[in-house]
Amino acid sequence: MKTVRELFSELDEWKAYKPSSTMSSIAKSNHIMRLKQEIKNRIDVEEYKDYILLKEEK
Repeated sequence: MKTVRELFSELDEWKAYKPSSTMSSIAKSNHIMRLKQEIKNRIDVEEYKDYILLKEEK
């Protein structure tokens, strides 16, 4: 199982990837959505509640 740090790193790589075809573009979008969902599933919102609320105020 990958760490959250590894998932973010992979997400950055996929965001930087320049697809050369429609299929590659679809694959890029799917990978990004999957990684974001996996990251969201790993983060405990309650643990970061204060930080999230602070960011909302700005």
